[in-house]
Amino acid sequence: MQKSVANAVSEVKEALAVEDLTNCKKLIGYKQAYRLRIGNLRAFFILWVEGNTICFEYLVPRGEAYSKKILGQLKKKD
Repeated sequence: MQKSVANAVSEVKEALAVEDLTNCKKLIGYKQAYRLRIGNLRAFFILWVEGNTICFEYLVPRGEAYSKKILGQLKKKD
Protein backbone atom coordinates (compact mmCIF):
# COMPACT_ATOMS: atom_id res chain seq x y z
CA MET A 1 0.00 0.00 0.00
CA GLN A 2 2.89 2.35 0.78
CA LYS A 3 4.16 1.98 -2.79
CA SER A 4 0.69 2.77 -4.17
CA VAL A 5 0.50 5.95 -2.11
CA ALA A 6 4.00 6.98 -3.23
CA ASN A 7 3.04 6.36 -6.87
CA ALA A 8 -0.11 8.47 -6.45
CA VAL A 9 1.87 11.34 -4.94
CA SER A 10 4.35 11.15 -7.83
CA GLU A 11 1.48 11.23 -10.31
CA VAL A 12 0.05 14.32 -8.61
CA LYS A 13 3.44 16.06 -8.74
CA GLU A 14 3.85 15.34 -12.44
CA ALA A 15 0.29 16.16 -13.55
CA LEU A 16 -0.22 19.36 -15.50
CA ALA A 17 -3.89 19.52 -14.56
CA VAL A 18 -6.17 17.81 -12.07
CA GLU A 19 -8.00 16.23 -15.01
CA ASP A 20 -4.82 14.29 -15.80
CA LEU A 21 -4.97 12.35 -12.53
CA THR A 22 -6.11 8.73 -12.62
CA ASN A 23 -9.04 7.82 -10.34
CA CYS A 24 -9.60 11.42 -9.28
CA LYS A 25 -13.01 13.08 -8.95
CA LYS A 26 -14.17 16.48 -7.77
CA LEU A 27 -16.45 16.21 -4.76
CA ILE A 28 -19.98 17.41 -5.45
CA GLY A 29 -20.96 20.40 -3.33
CA TYR A 30 -17.36 21.48 -2.68
CA LYS A 31 -15.47 24.34 -4.31
CA GLN A 32 -11.96 22.90 -4.50
CA ALA A 33 -12.06 19.46 -2.86
CA TYR A 34 -11.21 16.26 -4.72
CA ARG A 35 -11.05 12.54 -4.01
CA LEU A 36 -8.21 10.37 -5.23
CA ARG A 37 -8.73 6.59 -5.13
CA ILE A 38 -5.65 4.60 -4.14
CA GLY A 39 -6.75 0.96 -3.87
CA ASN A 40 -8.94 0.67 -0.77
CA LEU A 41 -7.84 4.09 0.45
CA ARG A 42 -9.25 7.49 -0.38
CA ALA A 43 -7.08 10.59 -0.36
CA PHE A 44 -8.98 13.84 -0.05
CA PHE A 45 -7.23 17.00 -1.12
CA ILE A 46 -7.93 20.65 -1.72
CA LEU A 47 -6.57 22.26 -4.87
CA TRP A 48 -5.39 25.83 -4.39
CA VAL A 49 -5.25 27.11 -7.96
CA GLU A 50 -3.62 30.47 -7.14
CA GLY A 51 -0.51 28.93 -5.64
CA ASN A 52 -0.66 25.83 -7.83
CA THR A 53 -0.64 23.81 -4.62
CA ILE A 54 -2.37 20.62 -3.58
CA CYS A 55 -2.94 20.13 0.12
CA PHE A 56 -3.72 16.53 1.06
CA GLU A 57 -6.11 16.60 4.01
CA TYR A 58 -6.99 12.95 4.65
CA LEU A 59 -5.89 9.47 3.68
CA VAL A 60 -8.48 7.05 5.03
CA PRO A 61 -9.91 3.60 4.29
CA ARG A 62 -12.85 3.58 1.89
CA GLY A 63 -15.31 2.62 4.63
CA GLU A 64 -14.49 5.74 6.65
CA ALA A 65 -13.97 8.10 3.74
CA TYR A 66 -17.51 9.34 3.33
CA SER A 67 -18.45 9.65 7.00
CA LYS A 68 -20.14 12.85 8.12
CA LYS A 69 -17.14 13.64 10.32
CA ILE A 70 -14.57 13.49 7.51
CA LEU A 71 -16.74 15.30 4.98
CA GLY A 72 -17.76 17.94 7.54
CA GLN A 73 -14.13 18.69 8.39
CA LEU A 74 -13.24 18.80 4.71
CA LYS A 75 -16.12 21.22 4.03
CA LYS A 76 -14.71 23.63 6.65
CA LYS A 77 -11.37 23.69 4.83
CA ASP A 78 -12.86 23.99 1.33
